[in-house]
Amino acid sequence: MMEGLRRSLCELARSSGEDLAWFADQIEDAPLKNVQSRNLPMCDLLPEILVHSGKATSNVVSELLGVRRGLRWQQSYSEEDGFTREYLDAYGWVNFASPEGIYLSETVRVTIGYWGAGLQYREHNHVPEEFYVVLAGNAIFHSEGRSPRACGPGDVVHHKPYQNHSIDMSPGPLLAAAFWRGDDLLAKSDLG
Repeated sequence: MMEGLRRSLCELARSSGEDLAWFADQIEDAPLKNVQSRNLPMCDLLPEILVHSGKATSNVVSELLGVRRGLRWQQSYSEEDGFTREYLDAYGWVNFASPEGIYLSETVRVTIGYWGAGLQYREHNHVPEEFYVVLAGNAIFHSEGRSPRACGPGDVVHHKPYQNHSIDMSPGPLLAAAFWRGDDLLAKSDLG
């Protein structure tokens, strides 16, 4: 079943532009790792997101929903970082491909993250270059040096290394794939 999610992510990456096609090439033959599943409260919110997907992204969302209980959901932040319990109950991500992902890759990190409606992902930055692809829902992306951008299913947002950015899920919820490449693929983002 995990293979269906990989296949649909690769198809989406290839159809989303030349830069993202490179990621598909990196993960299509990556070896599968046996990871212990871990569910978070946000897993119960995921089924409602399917109606917020688009034509180009519905296969990825459907495949994700089919395997969501077998994935290892994680959180980068905690209450010690200043995040509320309400935020943490409506947020999580899965490390799909990376040096510690479901599929092992030393060259990329591909995660799928969920944020509930109304959440604010504070300004942050990181060493790797990043491409967000909105899978379902809506959000407003704030990127240093650019005007705020309202995004929906299929939209791609690019961040250069160390570029400050934040996400407003007021129009949310948001389900997005984040494609990273560069150094420090597993480093925690630096909150601004």
